[in-house]
Amino acid sequence: MFLHVHSRSQNLTFNFSESPEDVFGHCGDMIAGVAVWASFTALSSLIGFPTCVAVLWQLFRRHKAGNPVTPNQVFMLNLTIMDLVFLFFVPFGLCNFFLWHISSVQMFNNFLYALNLAGRPLLTACICLDCYLAVVHPVTYRTRKSLTPRVLMAAAVWTITAAQGTASMFMDELNHSAWAMFVYIIALPVIVVCDISILWTLKKSHRAGGDLHPKKKKALQVITNSMVMTVTSYVPPVLVYIIGDLIISDDKVYDCFLAIPTLIAPTAGSVIMPLLYLGNLGSLKCFCCLV
Repeated sequence: MFLHVHSRSQNLTFNFSESPEDVFGHCGDMIAGVAVWASFTALSSLIGFPTCVAVLWQLFRRHKAGNPVTPNQVFMLNLTIMDLVFLFFVPFGLCNFFLWHISSVQMFNNFLYALNLAGRPLLTACICLDCYLAVVHPVTYRTRKSLTPRVLMAAAVWTITAAQGTASMFMDELNHSAWAMFVYIIALPVIVVCDISILWTLKKSHRAGGDLHPKKKKALQVITNSMVMTVTSYVPPVLVYIIGDLIISDDKVYDCFLAIPTLIAPTAGSVIMPLLYLGNLGSLKCFCCLV
C-alpha cells in the first residue's frame, strides 16, 4: 500500500512541456486519484506537523511540572515522534513525485511511509493493550506498572517498522503483497479485542451504579480515540487490499484510482490522533488560537 514513483531522471530542473505521463508516471492519463492524494497529503502535513509539536509540548510541560511519566505517555511520545518525522518529510516526497524524480529520495520516502503504515497501528495497539490491562486487570496492572516493559515494546515497534521500511526501499514488489498487511493482521485484532473488552468492563461498572473512576474515564477517552483511528485510518487500507481486486481488475486503474488515494486514510491518522489527544487535554482551543 505504499506509493511508488519510478525514477525517470536525476535532473532537478522541471520542464513545463513534459507530458502528464512524465509528471505523474503510469497515472499520467488518470490524474484524478493522484491529485486527490497529493492535496489531502499536503493538507495533512500542514495541519498535522504543528499539531504534533503541540502534543510534544504538552507532554514536556506535564513532565516539567513534576508529573510522573505514565505508560500511556511512553507510547504516545513514540507515536507523536513517528508522526512528526513522517509529516515533516511529506512536502519533500511530494516535490520529488512532481518535480525532482530522484530515486534515492523516493527510496527514503518509501522508508518513511513505514512510520505511518507500520509503526502507527502497532503503537496504537500497544496503547489499547495498556488500557486494557489498566481497566480489566487493575490489580495486576498496579503491580506491574514499570515503564521498562513499555519502553521495550516501543523499541520492538521501532525495530519492526525500520525493518519493513528498509525492505520497502529495495523490494518494490513487497509493498504490493500480503506483507504490506502483516502489521494490520497483528494490530487490528489487538485493538478491536481490547476496545470491546474495555467498553464491556466500563459498561458493567456503570450498571453497578457507581461513578467511573477518573482513570477509567481517561481510558474511555483513549479507547474512543483508538476506535476513531481504526475506522478512519486502519480499516480502509485493509478493505482495499481484501476487496480491491474484486472491484477493479485492471492493475493500472486499481493503482491510480484506489490504492494511491487510499493512502490518504493512514496519513490522516497522523493528524486526527494528535487533535483528539489535545482535545482530551482541553488544549485544542488554545492551539487553534495560536494557529
